[in-house]
Parts: sequence; structure tokens; C-alpha cells
Amino acid sequence: SFNEAIRLKPDYFEAYNNLGNAFKEQGRENEAVEQFQISIRLNPEYEVAHNNLANLLKDIGRPDEAVGYYQSAVKLKPDFAEAYFNLGAAFIALDNYNKAVEQYRRAIKLKPDYADAYNNLGNILKKQKKYNDAVLHYKKAIAVKSDFAEAYNNLGDAYRLQGRLDEALELCRKATRLQPYNEKFYVNFGNTLYDRGDFQEAERQFQKAINLKPDFADAHFNKGIALLLRSEFEKGWREYEWRFQSREISQNIGYRNTDIPVWDGSMLNGKTILVRSEQGLGDHIQFVRYMPVLKERGGRVVFECRKELMRLFEDYTGIDILIEESRSNESVPAPDVCVQLLNLPSILNTTLDTIFADVPYLRVATEAVSKWRSKIDGKAFKVGLAWSGNPAHKNDHNRSCRFSDFTPMGNVPGVAFYSLQKEGIDENDELCSAMHVKDIGRYLDDFHDTAAVIENLDLVISVDTSVVHVAGALGKPVWTLLPFVPDWRWMLEREDTPWYPTMRLFRQPAYGDWKSVINKVADELRKQVQLKGATNE
Repeated sequence: SFNEAIRLKPDYFEAYNNLGNAFKEQGRENEAVEQFQISIRLNPEYEVAHNNLANLLKDIGRPDEAVGYYQSAVKLKPDFAEAYFNLGAAFIALDNYNKAVEQYRRAIKLKPDYADAYNNLGNILKKQKKYNDAVLHYKKAIAVKSDFAEAYNNLGDAYRLQGRLDEALELCRKATRLQPYNEKFYVNFGNTLYDRGDFQEAERQFQKAINLKPDFADAHFNKGIALLLRSEFEKGWREYEWRFQSREISQNIGYRNTDIPVWDGSMLNGKTILVRSEQGLGDHIQFVRYMPVLKERGGRVVFECRKELMRLFEDYTGIDILIEESRSNESVPAPDVCVQLLNLPSILNTTLDTIFADVPYLRVATEAVSKWRSKIDGKAFKVGLAWSGNPAHKNDHNRSCRFSDFTPMGNVPGVAFYSLQKEGIDENDELCSAMHVKDIGRYLDDFHDTAAVIENLDLVISVDTSVVHVAGALGKPVWTLLPFVPDWRWMLEREDTPWYPTMRLFRQPAYGDWKSVINKVADELRKQVQLKGATNE
């Protein structure tokens, strides 16, 4: 045994390294760390122990310490491809993707048939939305290792993100055939079916993943979204709560762990409740409607929100104290309980029939509205436009369209168009001047300004971005243009939405088909203008 070898030869550094591996296998991590450290102390130039210790530190959640040992390993052995590969994984754990890319490229240079390195490099490129490059690297991984199930699965996911759904589906099938017990593959399979609009089959795949691993948060969360989309609120909210158990999802939505007790829906009787912000600006605007209910239950409501929404929410009746999200730690009055904003519909048992939909629930002071009137005044039918949302949103490639897609609306007489795009547009651009679009977006400081502008308009036409939530919350007419697979909140096959009584939904009839949507919108706009003309005469 290793212990025997060490007893006979106390400076036998390889035996300490082997003992470290044995302890690691048994889950005795602290003892394993100790043995690797002794091995390194006895022979500081033994690169294998540096690499093994680094692997262990990475696996037990200490990637920052692991980096130093990997760097020692490659310094001692410059052609140590595996150590470069492992160093790449440590940098991923530290969210340093550029450094990780460098390490994987080095590993591949040293070992051109390194399938795992091609695959991991593909994963980073996919995360950076460099889908063509990602595809290339997954294919290289498969060329080296033809039964590489994980690479087939990842290639399928990259194809899905490119909208190549038939090819994606084939690859998902292949991955699950090669490894029928890998729960992650069924989530990708489900995502691909979901994007094709096959929601029930997608749900079945998510359930397969859950059967294999009952605490698999991503599968529960995705199943929750599929249920909510199909209006199955009760089951859907329950599954949706799993989002905080997933590292990636909770990072994306801005979840922070807390020692404050979580509110369970009981009467608050004077307690202070902190409502934690999460997800996008539209989510804040949609779900702030629940604050008055917390007041009715006797709560003193502290709401943390994004800077861009502070002025819009400052006079909202349901909020006692409004704090800016990034500064919440310094200025929160000690709360008795806390709740995540998007857990409120679940805790308050929201069903299709009990959605709080009294609009307007947001209001803008008259003087703020009049301030914008001079920029918007006129006899024409006034329409605000928005064609793209936050490019960082994971579904932005589906939900946003191009300004040029709006061209058919430009042929409707009697309309004045105003761009609500925050980044501004070039009014002299050929298309803008042809449609006579005025750029008002560049003057907007925050959503209070956006709301004041919308109050001066007759209609807002926009893709699914925060602008539609502002218009809906103000009770203004708004037409929302939805991709073939919409966000869960818009549900399926209906032209109205219980969340916003003044909103009308226009849905893509097929994946990526904005043309049909905009043509229908242009026809409806023409009718609307004629109607208004008749009432104005």
C-alpha cells in the first residue's frame, strides 16, 4: 500500500501523490489536499502533483487557488497539454472566458487531436454568441472522436441558437442514443422541441431529465416555463421557483442569497418586507402591480429596483421605500422578511382569472407629460415604435427584428412615427426619412421619460421589450409583435393578454416570419387611422 511505501521511504513523493488520489476517490478532500502538498514539498518540480492538487481545488470550489498550481505545472512541463486544458476549466469557473480560450488553444496546439479541448472551446464561443466558430470546434471534436455524445449535444444546441432546428433535433437524438442516461441532453432536446413550437413533447423531455436527476434545477425551470406558456399556472409557478437552484440561471437573473427569512404569503401585520429585484426591466414593470397587495396584507414595502426605473416608480402607491438595486446593501432598513419579485404570482396563487389587471397602475404627472408635447404635437395619428430590445437578452435573436422590417407601415397615410429606441437612430437615413420617423429615443433619460412620451401618443407598436410593459401599465393602446415561440407570459394562440387589457398581440405564424406580422399590423393600422379620422371629423 501507499502508506507502506511511505513508511519504508519517507521522502517517496510519488507515493504521497498516489495517496492523495486515493483520498480524493474516497471523498476525503482535506486529507487529499494535504498529501498532494507533502508530495510538492518533497519534490517542488513534480508537475503531476501540482496538476492533481489544482484539479482537486477546482473541484471543491477553490478555482482561484487552483490557477497557481496549474501555472506551476505548465511552467515545469511546457508541453503538458492536460494541465493547460484544466487551467482553461479553472478560468471558466472564475468567469474569465478570454483567459480560458487562450489555455484551450495552447492545449490544442500541443495535442491537435484533443477532442475535449475542442468541445470546451466550442462551449465558450457559444456562450459568447460566436455560433459559427462554436459549430466549427464541435465538428472538430466529433471528427477526432466519432462517438463523442457531449459534442453532438453541444453542436445541436449551437444549431438551435442559429435557428437550424431540424439539424439540431437530429443531433439531440444522436446524443441521447449514445448516452441515454445523461440528464443534460434531455434538457437540450426539450429546448429544441420548444423552439420548434412542440411544447408538450418538450415538457416530456424535461420530465425525462427530472426522472434521471430529481433535483435538476434547469430541467424543472424549463418545464415551468413550458407550463406557464400553456397557461398551466399552478404547476408552472411551482417549477419556475427552481430558477434559484441553478448556478447559471440564478446568475443571469441576478439572484443573491440572503439570511433574511423568506416570506410565505402570511399576513405581514406591520412587518417590513424587502422585495428583491430580478430579471429584466419589463419584469419589474409587469410585477410591480403586486406591491399594493403586500400593503393590504399589512406590509411596509421596501422595493429594490433598477436605476432606470427609480423615477417611474417613485410615487407608486404600493411602495413605502424605493431603493436602487446596486446600492441596496448599504441603505436597506432592516427587513423582517424578503421575497423575490417573480415569486409573488406563485405565493399569491395567481391564476388566469385572478391576475391583477387594473390599469393604469402606473401614472405620470401632468407636467411631465406636457413637457414632451411640443416634440410630439400635431394632427396626425401618433405611433411610437421599438424594434429591438436588450441585445444581452438570451432570446433577443428571436424577439427583435430590424427597423427595415417595419417598412410596410410607412405606406399608411396620416401617421407620424416616433422612434422610442434608447440608442437613437439616424433621422437622415434613407428609410427613416422615407417613413418620416422622428427620433425621440435619444432624448429619453429613463423610463419615466418613456412613459411621459407614451402618454402623448395614440398607439405604441413594439417587439417584446420593456416599452410594451410601460404602455400596458399606463393603460395605453399597445400592439406587441411576438416571435413564433413567445415569452411564457404571452401564452399561446390569443390576441389579447390578461396582464394588460389595452394590449393586442400579433404573433409570427412561422419561425422568423416577421413579414406576415408587419403586413397584418400595417393593415390594422390603416383601419385604426381611418377610424380615428372618422371620429375626429
